[in-house]
Amino acid sequence: MREEQLFEQMKLWRNWTVDYLRTIPAEIVDKIPHGHNNSIHWNAGHILVGWDNTMFPAVNEKRQMPLTYHLLFPSGSKPENWSDEPPSMVELIKQLDEQPIQIEQACKGHLDEPLKESFLGMKTLGDMVMFHMNHENLHMGIIKSMRQLLLSK
Repeated sequence: MREEQLFEQMKLWRNWTVDYLRTIPAEIVDKIPHGHNNSIHWNAGHILVGWDNTMFPAVNEKRQMPLTYHLLFPSGSKPENWSDEPPSMVELIKQLDEQPIQIEQACKGHLDEPLKESFLGMKTLGDMVMFHMNHENLHMGIIKSMRQLLLSK
């Protein structure tokens, strides 16, 4: 896949993510449905942080999100353990909307370059972009399921 196509796919999927998150009523974003460890709010932050944590350091740039985000939304974390106030959904959605442009600007021309360290078996920056698009879509499936569960009560 050409670099331009990959970035266009990334932006397309992210637009769908952002558009969908905007449809979720504020009163359910922090509820945790039975059988889940996290909320819609956590999943949105986790998507943002996942990309931020790997893409920018891979091209020798600093992460764009504050350290507090990386402490609130990493894998294995959950809202019940939060000691800091998380950013609002409005703020997360704004940052999710802006992030693909930042990633494209930082990574353009580097997608075929090898990573300094293998990332889950991936060897290039482009491989990592593909991983994150799939990871984001996995979490969007969870978010959609949560929304349905929470609105059906």
